[in-house]
Amino acid sequence: MFVGHEFLAFALAGWGAHRLGGDERASLWLGAVAALAALLPDLDVVYAVATYAAAVAGGTPLGWEAFWGVANGVHRVVTHPLPVGVVGTLVFGAAAISARRRRGTTSDLAQPTNSRRRRFLPTVAAVAVAVVAATTLLAAFYTADSTAAALVAAAFLLVVGAVGALVGRRTAADPARDPPSLSPAALTAAAGVGFLTHPFGDLFLAAPPPLFSPFGPPLLTERIVLATDPTLNLLGILFVEVATVWAGVAVFSRVTADLLGRARLRGAVDARAALGVGYAPAAFLLPRPTIADAHVLGFTIVPLAVVVALWAGRSARARLPRADAEATGTADRPALARADVAYVVVVVGLTTLTLAGAAYGAAYLLA
Repeated sequence: MFVGHEFLAFALAGWGAHRLGGDERASLWLGAVAALAALLPDLDVVYAVATYAAAVAGGTPLGWEAFWGVANGVHRVVTHPLPVGVVGTLVFGAAAISARRRRGTTSDLAQPTNSRRRRFLPTVAAVAVAVVAATTLLAAFYTADSTAAALVAAAFLLVVGAVGALVGRRTAADPARDPPSLSPAALTAAAGVGFLTHPFGDLFLAAPPPLFSPFGPPLLTERIVLATDPTLNLLGILFVEVATVWAGVAVFSRVTADLLGRARLRGAVDARAALGVGYAPAAFLLPRPTIADAHVLGFTIVPLAVVVALWAGRSARARLPRADAEATGTADRPALARADVAYVVVVVGLTTLTLAGAAYGAAYLLA
């Protein structure tokens, strides 16, 4: 479930930017920013692991169920709520615009005083709003929850600010650099997509995050159950996750079709992906997986997909440079060839995983 957050955010932001008239490169970068923002809330798993390690030292048994029993009390409860996502978005945007302001300080000295003041005011306003929002959030966590929650939230916002500053500098206008110039408003909106969609990806697998913490009562207290049979429920969650990944891959394919001059998705599918059907006997040979022991499914079906994908990627690595040479008269396209190989690996692996999950589900129902 850690992966779907990023692909869903990429799909929404990349598709939205493309539909609103953004060019291919800008759409890709905004999708990537959204995906990066969707990743950041899960950094609190480091805190959850440290808490579990302390619990094990105090006598808590080792095991997945024991881990999540401890981790669910700290993972998601601080970084995932919607108010934290809103504040994180403001901090990200303020850091991005501030980093650009610092980068342009030297060149700005040549501008008239009034012009510099007008350009400086949006930066001051963005930083002021972010500081007030962050202070209010941290005070609420300290009052309503605990000092530890406030410290975790503060650490999270510091990381968000650092990432926002790096992204702001990386996407500033500079003819010598590859990324397009993206406005702070676009970067902030993309980050907001990542932060605000993240908590909804956790409604299926484990305890939902407190969506309005620390300002309001929890809205959803139980995870969404897709089937009464625990194994079918887990398969349903797998397909939800796979669907979000497919959405991200489809948007990437659509955006890069014009950029790279090729229809990519259909051509990347390899016949080797049919080997995923061979996972069907696992329904009879392995213990029936549930939410509590989802690793029985994950640690067997994913390696199968990875092995098939790497096999297909090895063949693509040898095939694609020759195809490029025939099409363009030159084989000097190493960067494009590497991107194509990586894309083939992802598509074949995802196709294998999809077929394996479907085959397992069919065999399970027949059993």
